Amino acid sequence: MLRIQAILFPVDFSKRCQAAAVHVSALARHFNARLTVVHVLQNSPPWYAGLVPSELETTVDITDLLKQAQRALNDYLQHEFQNLPQVEKIVEIGDPSAIISEFARGEHADLIMMPTHGYGPFRRLLLGSVTAKVLHDAECPVWTDVHEEMSFPRAGCHSVLCAVDARPEAVSSIRWAAAFANSYGAQLTLVHAIPALAGPTPVSDERFRRHLAAHARAYVDDLRQEAGASARVCIEGGKVAETVRKAALRYETDVVVIGQGCMHEALGRLRSNAYEIIRESPCPVFRV
Repeated sequence: MLRIQAILFPVDFSKRCQAAAVHVSALARHFNARLTVVHVLQNSPPWYAGLVPSELETTVDITDLLKQAQRALNDYLQHEFQNLPQVEKIVEIGDPSAIISEFARGEHADLIMMPTHGYGPFRRLLLGSVTAKVLHDAECPVWTDVHEEMSFPRAGCHSVLCAVDARPEAVSSIRWAAAFANSYGAQLTLVHAIPALAGPTPVSDERFRRHLAAHARAYVDDLRQEAGASARVCIEGGKVAETVRKAALRYETDVVVIGQGCMHEALGRLRSNAYEIIRESPCPVFRV
């Protein structure tokens, strides 16, 4: 049984955070989780970037800034979180990505939820730097909203997709995805992409194609059984992020789950595709 008892929601008062708040509220209600909303003041605002901390303190009243930020945070998202029994709002000061990861660790957060801040013709290709660092550094699972200009609430969760790298470490992400799906009574699908099978292939290579697909299916099914998960297995030829997106659309997926382990390795294949999966996914993504 999946236990999400404490959720951390970093905010910067943007419209993206306001859109994500609907998902945060729904998930907190579903798991009856305690919600902590944190806003981080950068210890060196851009317009004071040339000053050392001691000079900054004599130029800006830090205490007053903290009080102003706390008042603004107290008034922020009141409507979205009005039906949640446990909501705490905290202002911190420092480097946002470091503070968020450290705060989550110190408060034993089970989940961090944040938008990607991707919008516009150029930002569509990028993740926000804070989100990217938190995805890499945080020890707990991280939920990111859909990387589009518009986010929209979803009624419950009926379909969960888990992107599986053919490695033993994938068992933990499959197990987490299965527990999450079970908490909603949702269908779980495991998808594995084989880039080597993408594109037209000569008939003479068809036997090799079938061999690769059969081997991958057997391996992923072994991982599924080891995880004790009930799920359908989808093996597709194509680029990883593109394959995950197509599968998510085909199965009308509500959330995608990707593993954490490879993101902390120098050459992990899923790590090299994780940010692209998040950018291309038509629905929110859990990095677990």
